[in-house]
Amino acid sequence: MGRSEANSDAALAARLALIAAAVLFSSGGWFIKALTQLGVSAVGIVVYRSAFAALCLLPLIRGRRRPRWGDWAVAVLLFAALLGLFVASTQGTSAANAIWLQYTAPIYVALLGPAILREPRRAGDLGTLALAILGIAVLFLGSPGGSDRGALAMGAASGLFFGLYLIWLRRLRYADPIAVTALNNAGCALLVLPLLPASDRALLVRAVTGDDAAIPATTLLVAMGAVQIAVPYALMSTGLRRVPSTEASLLMLLEPLLNPVWVWLTIGERPAAATLAGASLILLALVLRYTLFAERPGAALPGKEQSR
Repeated sequence: MGRSEANSDAALAARLALIAAAVLFSSGGWFIKALTQLGVSAVGIVVYRSAFAALCLLPLIRGRRRPRWGDWAVAVLLFAALLGLFVASTQGTSAANAIWLQYTAPIYVALLGPAILREPRRAGDLGTLALAILGIAVLFLGSPGGSDRGALAMGAASGLFFGLYLIWLRRLRYADPIAVTALNNAGCALLVLPLLPASDRALLVRAVTGDDAAIPATTLLVAMGAVQIAVPYALMSTGLRRVPSTEASLLMLLEPLLNPVWVWLTIGERPAAATLAGASLILLALVLRYTLFAERPGAALPGKEQSR
């Protein structure tokens, strides 16, 4: 096999790794909905999911450069906020609403990044921001109100905190992405642990002692940490070595596209017309940002490699 063929095969394998990572990441909505049906609280999902993800990833950080404690502490606070808001939003509204509201984060980066990081504003930033805001407005206008609107507000806040988190991660570029992800999940689990309800606190003990009622939820939580976080991060780290950042960003958009599909196929939650319209506007804003108004070639994928 010639060098060009080997490079072509390696590039294909890298793209497939990114696609597989996006598909696994997209299972988050289904995990949250299924665990909610089993009675696990939003806090319980955040704590156990983060703890099991950390247990899977921490063995991999040996020899990798870690973030400084001060930088890490701020990252953990932002990470816990965005994750808690996203889980609560997914519990209270449709999975499609929650994931697309969280995916407005790169637009907030475009809005706030120049002020916080003193980076030059790029052409098209205000246009993509306007499209994203219009998409968010459509989601809210199509809401039936009540608790759903509150869940939408939490989803929008999750997107904002995700954007702030991505901006902060630029300070952590000196650290290895896997190390950052592992330590952020560990810190998140420890930070939120004091808020864990008593019913969720006893979940693992009940499962270990053979309580049949606790085993399904515990199994899903372990799987969520491993399958929805640890494995896709390993795949994504492999794929990003050979795939250009713009292409990688577009491939990772499979996550918000597939997230509501799995929930619809397994639980029967069908996205509303307003959700489809609002999500389409947000998707258009993201595609424009990653293509026509993309950063210079070779720029990093906007935080996704360290985000979860």
